[in-house]
Amino acid sequence: MAFSNLADPTSLTNGKHEPYTILPQFHSAPAELRVINVGAGAAGLLLAFKMKKLFQNYELVCYEKNPAVGGTWYENRYPGCACDIPAHVYTYSFEPNPNWSSFYAYSPEIRQYFEDFAAKYDLMPYVRLNSKVLSATWVEERGIYEVEVQTEGKVIKDWCHVLINGTGFLNSWKWPTIPGLHSFGGKLMHSADWDPTCDWKDKDVAVIGTGSSAIQIIPQIQKTAKHLTTFMRSVTWISPPASEHDLRSRKAAEPSAKQPEGAQYYFTEAEKRRFREDPEYHLQYRKGLEQEVNSVFSVFIAGSDYSKGAEEAMRAEMIRRIGPGHEDLAERLIPTWPPGCRRITPGDGYLEALIQPNVTRVHKEIAKVERDGIVDEDGTFHKADILVCATGFNLAFAPPFNVRGVDGVTMADEFNPEPYVYLAVTVPKFPNYFIINGVRGNWASGCALPSHEVQVEYILKCVKRIQTQGIRAFEVKREPIDQLYEHIDEWHKGSVWNMPCKSWYKNNIIGGKLWIWAGSSLHYMQTLKDVQWEDYTIRYFNKNKFAYLGNGRVEAEVLGKRDLLAPYIRNSDVPWSVQGAELV
Repeated sequence: MAFSNLADPTSLTNGKHEPYTILPQFHSAPAELRVINVGAGAAGLLLAFKMKKLFQNYELVCYEKNPAVGGTWYENRYPGCACDIPAHVYTYSFEPNPNWSSFYAYSPEIRQYFEDFAAKYDLMPYVRLNSKVLSATWVEERGIYEVEVQTEGKVIKDWCHVLINGTGFLNSWKWPTIPGLHSFGGKLMHSADWDPTCDWKDKDVAVIGTGSSAIQIIPQIQKTAKHLTTFMRSVTWISPPASEHDLRSRKAAEPSAKQPEGAQYYFTEAEKRRFREDPEYHLQYRKGLEQEVNSVFSVFIAGSDYSKGAEEAMRAEMIRRIGPGHEDLAERLIPTWPPGCRRITPGDGYLEALIQPNVTRVHKEIAKVERDGIVDEDGTFHKADILVCATGFNLAFAPPFNVRGVDGVTMADEFNPEPYVYLAVTVPKFPNYFIINGVRGNWASGCALPSHEVQVEYILKCVKRIQTQGIRAFEVKREPIDQLYEHIDEWHKGSVWNMPCKSWYKNNIIGGKLWIWAGSSLHYMQTLKDVQWEDYTIRYFNKNKFAYLGNGRVEAEVLGKRDLLAPYIRNSDVPWSVQGAELV
């Protein structure tokens, strides 16, 4: 299973080292490479696309635990589930979708986007569905991970030179810790495990939570439920929509079109047709949306004029939407800490739903759950036929499978009491192991997908070097992580994320350590554009690290590609490269 063309030529024979010999290959010939990626959501599909485009002589398998691709957009199917980033920029940056139905896309349409992407680029041959990775163990002398996978009711063994964790950080939903919860006699559901057959019409429904899922679920259920009881222990900011100016101008331009109040907007057929027929117009529209999203980063700088202005404007808008006569709700719901400390959401229709006559708001703790309802801390009983727990996820520092690295260390132990991850992509003591969107990544600013792209490109630069330079083990050092963490911790002293709110950015601990990037999404992406190779320890299959130089020729020469034999001859000072020598 080792690299067949990178065998160690200095092995012992009769107790003596054989002399160094030249490998019969051209410069940086790509060795046989096997890669396993865990997950087939946005990250895994992107990896498959990029490897298909940029690599040769490789095998890739993406093990996906679900029966379909899509990741979070397959799993989250609760009513009202939508992305809080404008749809036209919630795409891969190179793969626009002119046919989005609405300004904020709903879960089924986003899932369809990823399914269509996989079909368009024929990525499904790389995916194994209904397959859950159980463990991975590093074997130093062979430079591989031995991997166990549960699939089709049995456990199989696999292996890879490179292991990539594309499962995301919110992949393990959690029940709240409430006495009697699972003795509830009605329909009990978690927002991340929604039963699409559930009918709440004319039923008594209880919803626990004030996070983004609850904010999206409540307006949908309230419309037809007999009664809705919402348990609201936390305060939260409800923001105006991203790109509000664009929304208002589009609604003004289509006064006869029936559009909902608030943040949502449905694109007309004429608009979608123009997006399709005029790619340059669509590109400029997408750029404008993304520029607007990226332009508001100052809201996350504590005490900045932008932060103060945003807080004032959001408070006024929330009070307006709540309306007179509900001052108690404004007092209990609007935070004292600045916007952005927790992730903010447009919350279309949420505030309006809370003040409807068929809604009861409970700001008390829950004492227990009984067979047909919930009892709060004051002893008040709240009847329920359906109980929805929109109570979020376990923040997955360690992956949802067991990983053993150098000398048998486990990642679970190495991440206790806190994880050490370099630039959200690599982990010391775990060679050839990479993460897409790991700890201290760009979790809180802008859209996640552009960050996915630069992370995948960063990872593949490392993988390309592993493949072409005979590298057995590519392992990040601890020292650069210590210095990076020092910088991140110091920077966050001035961010709103450091304010006294409870958020998963700090593992739901008020005053806890922040696990997000120290800066904007653009700042993070620039940081990952180049690999600082000096931050890694590299161990080779061959005792001579330059064995990959081979027989003194490059690929174009050996394969007779005459048109590539003078890449440096050009009319202006533009970049050039010898084909096959680097990831471009």
